[in-house]
Amino acid sequence: MTTVPPDRSHGVDADRIRAQPLFASLSAGDAEEFVRYCEVRHVEPGQAVFTQGGLAAAFFVIESGSADVVADGQRLREMGPGDWFGEIGIVEHSPRTATVSATSPLTVIVMTAFEFRRLEAEHPDIAETITRTMQERLQA
Repeated sequence: MTTVPPDRSHGVDADRIRAQPLFASLSAGDAEEFVRYCEVRHVEPGQAVFTQGGLAAAFFVIESGSADVVADGQRLREMGPGDWFGEIGIVEHSPRTATVSATSPLTVIVMTAFEFRRLEAEHPDIAETITRTMQERLQA
């Protein structure tokens, strides 16, 4: 499994979190609380964010750049700013279902699996959006 070290030179703040469409409904206070559990990572083109079969330990939201999703050698989709990934393994308590690799310089906001579950529990609107998208991905 490829691990991407955090870039601690670029912190996450509440405005940066709330700028993402998925998190736009968070109050400033809720966003401030979740900031403590998020970090920003930069991934070079061609580098994997995570690989199929790996441990699902984090959830990712693309802030900038693009990434390909490949499962069993087949390209499923390209993602860009505002898209998110990593939810299936966390929600399903299963290994990663695909490999996600940067196709351009990629910046992602990363949330631990623990905080992702907490976010879902405390914010049903966000959980519903994530669940709906996850179901669409599993059916594709």
